[in-house]
Formats: sequence, C-alpha cells, structure tokens
Amino acid sequence: MKKWLFLLLTVSVCFNVKGQKYGYIQTNDKYISGFVYPGSGSKKAHVCKFSKYSKGEVVEYTPAELSAYGYGNTDFVSMPVKPDTVKMFLQVLVKGDHPVYYLRDKKEKIFFISSPRNELVRLNSKDGEYKHQLAAYFEAPDEAVKYIHGFYTKRGILKSANILKGIALTEVVPTSETIKKESKVLTIKQKRWMLEKKPIVSISLQSGVTTQRLPLDLHAELPENWDMIKATSPTYSLAVDLPILKYWPLTFHQEICFNKFVTDYTNGSEPPDFQLIQNFSVISLPAMLRYTIPCNKLTLYVNAGLQLDVALNKNNIGMLIVGNGTDITNPATTYYYDYNTIQTGVTIGFGGSFKLNKSLSLISEFRYSRVYDVLPDKSGTERQAAFKIGIVYPFFKKEK
Repeated sequence: MKKWLFLLLTVSVCFNVKGQKYGYIQTNDKYISGFVYPGSGSKKAHVCKFSKYSKGEVVEYTPAELSAYGYGNTDFVSMPVKPDTVKMFLQVLVKGDHPVYYLRDKKEKIFFISSPRNELVRLNSKDGEYKHQLAAYFEAPDEAVKYIHGFYTKRGILKSANILKGIALTEVVPTSETIKKESKVLTIKQKRWMLEKKPIVSISLQSGVTTQRLPLDLHAELPENWDMIKATSPTYSLAVDLPILKYWPLTFHQEICFNKFVTDYTNGSEPPDFQLIQNFSVISLPAMLRYTIPCNKLTLYVNAGLQLDVALNKNNIGMLIVGNGTDITNPATTYYYDYNTIQTGVTIGFGGSFKLNKSLSLISEFRYSRVYDVLPDKSGTERQAAFKIGIVYPFFKKEK
C-alpha cells in the first residue's frame, strides 16, 4: 500500500512540474519573468495562469489584463477578435512585421492576419481563399499560390506563410509557361484593400439642408435675374452601402432623401415683380457608385450616379406677378405650374467619415444634383446643392 502511495505521489509531482513552464507575462511595456501554466483547447484563449516563483502563488490573468505571455518559443498575444471589445489570447504562428495568429475556440480552428489598420482579418478556408489572402499579405505574386501544398491547419498555414514569405523576399517571377491565363496579378492597392476588414453592409442616417434653383425659362415673361431666387429645405436621408468589387474599395450607394421646399412671396413697399411661390415635398432616390480612400480613422470618398425625384403635392408650385404696385386695376396674378411627378437627373458628391469607435462613424457630405425637364414640354434644369451630416453603422459578417 505504501509503495502505491509513494508511486502516486511521485507521478503527481512529475505532472505538476511538467504542468508549468518558465516564461513571461507582458503588462503594457513591462515584462515579468516567472512560470506559466499552459492551458488546453479553448481555455488557453481566455485565461493565463502565472506564478512568479516555482512554488509561489498562482494568479490568473484575462486577455484584458495582459498584452502577451509566452514560454519557450511560443508567444500568445491579447487582441480584439470580434467587432466588439472581446479579447482573446492568440498564438503567434509567424513572428515579425507580418504576424500570423491562431485561435482555437469552441473546437474551431481560426487563423488571423493583421490589416494595415492593425485590425484582425480572418483567413477564409472556403475554396482555398486563405492562400490568396496570405499571398496578398506577404506581397507575393498571386501565381505563387499554385506552389502551396499546405492545409488549413497550424502546420499548413505556417508552411504556406513561409513559402510565400520566401517568394516575396527572393522576388521569384514564375515563367510564362507556369502562369495560368486566369491568374490575376494584384496591384499594391488591391492587396491592401484585400486585407481590410470590410462590412457586408453599412447603414447611414443624415440630416442637413438643400438649396434649390429652378430653371430660367419656366415662363416666357420671366426676367433674366429669375435664377437669383432660391429655395432652401431641410434634408433627411437614409442610405445603404453594399460592396460590389472584391479587390477595389468600390460600393453601391442607394439613398432615399426627403426635402420640403417652401417659398413665400415678398411683402414690403417695393416687392419684386416676379416671385416664386411653392410649398411642396420631394422624395429623391440617388443611386451611385462610391469610391472610398481608407485611412486610419478618417476615410474620404467620392461618388456619382443617377437621381430620381418624385414630386409630392406638386400643384402648390407657381409664380406670382405682383403688377404695378398698389394699382387696383393691375392686381397680382398667380400662375401655377404643372410639375412632372417623376423627374430624372444626375448627382455627384464627396465627403468623409471619422471613426468614433469600432461600430460607429461620423459622416459629412456635400452633394450637387441637376434635375432635367421638371416641367412638361419645357426645357431647363433644376439645380440642387446639399450639405449633410450624420452617422454610419457597419454590419460585419457574424463570426462562428
């Protein structure tokens, strides 16, 4: 019996010694040497057990408390994993300026690389997409993907990264015989965009003011300075942005805007002879292509496309001819115009957004539009200029 107890005690001590490894923890920029107790499976991503001495007190640290920990040749780094503030310990498979990370959570193997904004980009295993992502990450020729025989495992990802990293450093250019016709050589801009973490859709809500100028020739008797008369309206808009190209920061921008233009006639001793009177609403539907220039927190963009306007209560638009002062024989006359309900035009604009946090951005934009043939059988162009400000909320693909 004593022999069994002694053997059991010896095995327990051996496992206890094996259970700890000499390593370090990193809090901000401070390194503390000691003994780390490695976890297993998903537990390794959520907690780090550390003791300053071999038989000292064991303290548990969460990813929010440590920047990194390691032992031997293995490093674990604490970084945000999801679009929110959740942090986990990621194992560093490839070190240096282009690190590659590994995470096993909920029995799933996940690999990450870092974007130019130092955000995590998940490597997609579907259809071998991770090989193209790694090729862009290490700036290796896209044709080099065919030489990779690694699998979507720790060993396969590490092997693939080393192969692509070596090709990029040696600048090996495959011969024309080895290049497939369908292979696509990515530019530096395309590679950078490929590594960006892009939302599947972005929703923006804005408000502002729109200035309107009507055509000069709405009526044959209008004076030349008719275009000096303007109308302003509060603007409210809701828009969605959908990515349409994989390798370029180009999105489809669909918007719905509401304007209400109100212009009253001018009273006074010397009112103008011709006055615009209107009290009507317009629903605008701009459909545009938007090109984005991403930076760190500030993002700039330009967009252009077509605009469709729908005029509501359009019968409230007209012209007031005041006449000859207070002469009762020449009273004021009102002409109402038959606006087209559906009007078409073009629109262009530019703006920028400032990232407030990981899920919200402040956006501001200037827009200029030209709407054609607002009146039946009459030429002329209505001009609109709008300035808007609002917020943007992106939706990312839900990680499993």
